[in-house]
Amino acid sequence: MTAPLTAVSQTRFLGVADLSGWRFKRYWASPDGKPRSGLLAQARLHAAAALPDRPDRVGAYGVGFFIVDVSPGRLLAQVSWWVRPDELYQRSFLAPDVESQLLVPAVTPTVGGACELAVVAHEAGAWLRHVLANPAGPDIEAYLGDAHGLAAQI
Repeated sequence: MTAPLTAVSQTRFLGVADLSGWRFKRYWASPDGKPRSGLLAQARLHAAAALPDRPDRVGAYGVGFFIVDVSPGRLLAQVSWWVRPDELYQRSFLAPDVESQLLVPAVTPTVGGACELAVVAHEAGAWLRHVLANPAGPDIEAYLGDAHGLAAQI
């Protein structure tokens, strides 16, 4: 028997922000699409702690994306960053009780839900377009300006 489907989350791009010296595209996903500042702040603290101190020392570009997804019964926060030049590193944090905001590192094989995977697919395409396959050379600013949901909805 399968679980009943829940409301599909609405994903919103919240802009580019500094996260411990890194530049990250920020996304929020929830059934109502309304970001909650307390959840964002808690997830941001965990994400910042997961990042290497100096991106230039680990072969990273200092950029990536951050997703906070609130769905019935759970909070998922993921921080992903680009390394050497085509690897995507990621850390995930879960809170089974959304109201407690008690995020812990994910120990399950969770990759994410459909809305996170749509963002990841967009980000991989943007990385290919603007950094890896750009005939003029890598353009990090163009990558940061190319966000899921700005041009087309998946």
